[in-house]
Amino acid sequence: MLRALLLSVIICNAVCYQETLLGCYKDLPTLRTLTLPQLQPKDECLKTCYTRYYRYSYIYNTGQCICGNYLGEQVTNVTCSDCDSCDPQQNLMDIYATGNLVSKNIPTTSIKESCLAPPRNFTVTNITETSARLSWQEPESFVEITSYQIKAIIIHTYSSFFPDSPEWMYSNNTNQTELITLLPGTKYNISLSTKSSSGEGGLVYKVIETKIADPDNIPAQPEIISREGTKVKIKLMPTTNNNGPVTSYRIIVVDEDAKQGFDKTRVLSYDEAKNNGESYYIAAELNPKDIDKEFVVGDGRKYGKYYNAPLDPNINYNILLAVVSEQNGITKIAYSDASGAHNGVLILNVNQDDLVEDSPAVIIGLSVAIGLLSFMLIAGIIAFIILKSRVINRRQRLSDNQELTLQGPMIEVENNGYIHEDEHIPPVNYYRALKQKIHTISSNQLKIEPTNLLGVGKYGRVNSGTVHENNTLVPVAVYSIQDKKMSQEIRKSMLHDLDVLIKVGKHDNLIGLVGTCETSQVVSIILDYVSMNLKDLLLGSRDNLPGTFSNMSEAQALDIAIQIAKGMAHLESCKIIHKQLCARSVMISNGFTPKIGSYGIAQYFSHNKIPDYTRWTALEVFKSHPHNLKSDVWSFSCLLWEICVLGGTPYGNVSNNNEIPERIVKGLRLPQLQYISDDLYQIMLDCWQLDCDERPDFPSLVDSLTDLKENNLIPYLSFNLFSNFQYEQFYPDMELAVRPVF
Repeated sequence: MLRALLLSVIICNAVCYQETLLGCYKDLPTLRTLTLPQLQPKDECLKTCYTRYYRYSYIYNTGQCICGNYLGEQVTNVTCSDCDSCDPQQNLMDIYATGNLVSKNIPTTSIKESCLAPPRNFTVTNITETSARLSWQEPESFVEITSYQIKAIIIHTYSSFFPDSPEWMYSNNTNQTELITLLPGTKYNISLSTKSSSGEGGLVYKVIETKIADPDNIPAQPEIISREGTKVKIKLMPTTNNNGPVTSYRIIVVDEDAKQGFDKTRVLSYDEAKNNGESYYIAAELNPKDIDKEFVVGDGRKYGKYYNAPLDPNINYNILLAVVSEQNGITKIAYSDASGAHNGVLILNVNQDDLVEDSPAVIIGLSVAIGLLSFMLIAGIIAFIILKSRVINRRQRLSDNQELTLQGPMIEVENNGYIHEDEHIPPVNYYRALKQKIHTISSNQLKIEPTNLLGVGKYGRVNSGTVHENNTLVPVAVYSIQDKKMSQEIRKSMLHDLDVLIKVGKHDNLIGLVGTCETSQVVSIILDYVSMNLKDLLLGSRDNLPGTFSNMSEAQALDIAIQIAKGMAHLESCKIIHKQLCARSVMISNGFTPKIGSYGIAQYFSHNKIPDYTRWTALEVFKSHPHNLKSDVWSFSCLLWEICVLGGTPYGNVSNNNEIPERIVKGLRLPQLQYISDDLYQIMLDCWQLDCDERPDFPSLVDSLTDLKENNLIPYLSFNLFSNFQYEQFYPDMELAVRPVF
């Protein structure tokens, strides 16, 4: 691809240049001209103006050469020296056309090159795992630029799903943007060109490489084959990684008897862990090509720079596998789930001869110990009951103006923020609901990653983290709330949003509440965490495979829609209105399992850009009516269309979001594209009925979409390539707003 781009420039320089006399002119326009500092021959003047992307070369009688884009007043159509009627005292010049702005088809390469000026000072900065900031200046020489085009051509990637050269179009007054849907660990050729009524302009490009991200697949837990003495033989399984290279694997040995939390940022070698008092260490580092072989933990050998120390036969161990991804000085590691004692390696090589037979002394000693323990247990229960009674009595005497934390007094809040207004719901005792329904996680079980900010919500920051529970590390999103700094009204709002997730409970297609962790200053709301959203999956599935334009099948696309409808049906049964349903608010886990987020307290967005939901909003909301359950049905239909077109922006032909409400009220709807069947589009139209009562509910949508999927006679969706096919454009600036989060 780079060779093609360079070749196009070379061919343009060799072929586009031409010598066409336009005639003798006077009154030279001074707009956007370039005066060459020295006198040059005519050929050199023409060539210089051409290579600087100017349309015309002005050559004065004195030999002075100037490049420009506009013509003055023509005196004659021959040179000034051949003009008998021309006054030599006038400031006359011969004007030649350089050939720029003339589109040329190059047969040898099939490259169409117009030789318009390219943008100046093109830079790419702030390159992260998934984004890069671009800036540029308008060309030195141009007549009329209508737009700028940016292409991100993938040179190399580790991802198994990626778009086919995504493109972005920007208005002619744009000189910077941020690409936010790039793939981690991927080398791109980012090109920028101008567009005008005369064709496509000159091209500039930068080759960049995004940073690698955390591996997107957790390694499988090692399989125990056999154990003997200080050694354990295990079977390892390779792991795929779409976010970077798999450079090595590490075997981690964890002393389960130590009951120490697993901190993935402090996994050391055997000697370092021993000196630092850590109960886990790296036993080996393996080449990826050796991962499918059997491995013996505790054989006393060195693997890489790590010592595989013999195991203690009297300790219960857990063995983990870590996948390591390294590139350009960045290292990312993902660990297999800690599996607990039932899958851990229990090594107890105790000989039968070492067992001591029961004796009267042993029996008497055990009896006394059991008696003492029973007495202590009974005393502890009595003390707990007395203490609890005193605490309850004290809370009943507390005044209403005390600080409200999760340990504070009962607060009653009307639960009508997300509940259908036609149904009366009595006040809810949030304190009692929280204590009875929320799983409490201790602070030593929770590990927050302060440098990995996922977003910002109404009540605080959200970071990634892990919960260590039942010898398992669970990735989570941690919503840290400064409870002491909240006003009473904001506390009530926060508890209400939290109660929304309590009501929802657990569902396969919904982001759920894991639990809470409370300290004296901070309340941490712990949520399910999934790293990829549906929008990125759809855009990443754009791929020109043989005969098709998507690496996602039609059945997978419709199955995602069905599962989202199931999740929304559950919210509907709980009388919860989502209000913000679109592809960006749906996360994707375990391949193609959607999980709906952005509802209740599970709402958080990038600190500088948040979704603008105008293009998914129901018609009645634009008429100042409140959201209702059937408003979500309208939004779901827009999301269904978004899935079918692989992430295209709804109403992409309407650039101004402020125009969307009026045009929808007047009848604007998303179009039926050639590859969407009549039956599937009819479901969309049913969801866009003007009367809310005529729209289907979500259980009905689940049934309709399932019937459509199971009917093999008529294809409901086709990703087969056809002539003149074009992807529906994705416009980030139409879907994301730069403003404070709340």
